[in-house]
Amino acid sequence: MIDTENALQTYRENKLLIWVFLLVGPFLSFLAGLVFLPELFWDDFLWRYFWGPVVADAEGHPVDGISSGYNPVNTFFYGLVLIIAFFGIYKLIIYLDVRIDRKYVYSLLPWIVLGGSLRSLQDAGLFETPLDKLLITPLIYFLLGLSALSLLVLGAYLSELDFDEKERIFRILVLLPIPFIYMVLRGWLSFHFPLSFLIIFSGISSSYILGSKYFKMDEKYLFFSYGITLLLLSLSYNAYYIIFNSGTNPMEAILIPLISVGATSLFLSALWVLDHIFLGDKDKSQFQLFVLPLNLLITWAHLFDSTATYRGIVNYEYSEKHVVPSLFIEATGTPLIMFPLKMILILAVIYSLDVYLKEEFSESGVLKIFLKFLIIILGAAPAVRNTLRLAMGV
Repeated sequence: MIDTENALQTYRENKLLIWVFLLVGPFLSFLAGLVFLPELFWDDFLWRYFWGPVVADAEGHPVDGISSGYNPVNTFFYGLVLIIAFFGIYKLIIYLDVRIDRKYVYSLLPWIVLGGSLRSLQDAGLFETPLDKLLITPLIYFLLGLSALSLLVLGAYLSELDFDEKERIFRILVLLPIPFIYMVLRGWLSFHFPLSFLIIFSGISSSYILGSKYFKMDEKYLFFSYGITLLLLSLSYNAYYIIFNSGTNPMEAILIPLISVGATSLFLSALWVLDHIFLGDKDKSQFQLFVLPLNLLITWAHLFDSTATYRGIVNYEYSEKHVVPSLFIEATGTPLIMFPLKMILILAVIYSLDVYLKEEFSESGVLKIFLKFLIIILGAAPAVRNTLRLAMGV
């Protein structure tokens, strides 16, 4: 039997050492393995299970016998990294005293859509080597996560300055880097959107106005500003590709979100009926939990993902690359299985966080909200990528 109190006390006393070990230990172990046992660590492990699938995805065909997609080994490893990163970022946000509120949700949304948009552009062949490899899943989300986190940390430190000084620095940081970065990246783009600078200017202008009026130059301002500007630029390339190329399917960008809204409505309607049949007493009703804003976003995001997966496989003969979903699709012979699977997942997540673990989260509401954000991202990001990919016909 594990002594939870002693374990927590040990963690508090050795917190820094534990996090250094978790973050640095695996890296040093792999580095030593690559030096002393290259065939074992590179050929039979890193290349076979991690880097090989990334290269194959970027090239669009198997490379040295390695196909793109996920496998049980990298799925487990990426999941482990995600868990460690989640708690690390959560601790950092608490340390920086960043408020997890409605403004945080609004500032996060552009980054969620940006990941899917950039990933779909990589599928369309926009990015040249070596950038194409960095924008393969999951590397793209590590890259965007690190960028977003850096901006949040910088914004948190700058928010401690007096308003005039803070506004002056924010103006410089908002105006200079994005155009500079874009000019550097132009050499790694296979085609160029003629009005891209206009999009950048519009993004900077709108983010500055919204930032000064709504965010009031707080710690989320840079985070939001860069996210919205990069998102507008990325979506402009999506739109340009869809409009000026043959073989595209622009209606998918409308149909898939609409179908997912319909699926969400049907799911919630069924829950309402079942709730009133089996839990007619208002004091026992659980339905209101599912229409809370974050829970509603969880529901829609994952049914959005199911819809995009279904449309891609049935209408365009795409294939599922994730390990667990592909097993269920192969076992049942239909991607429709994704809808009940996601519904079960939604029920389990919301019930666990808001009912079963309610007391455990009563003293750490921020952790629960942050966990819900992560669940939304896991559904919405691939859904956006798949929807835009279908719309672009790639």
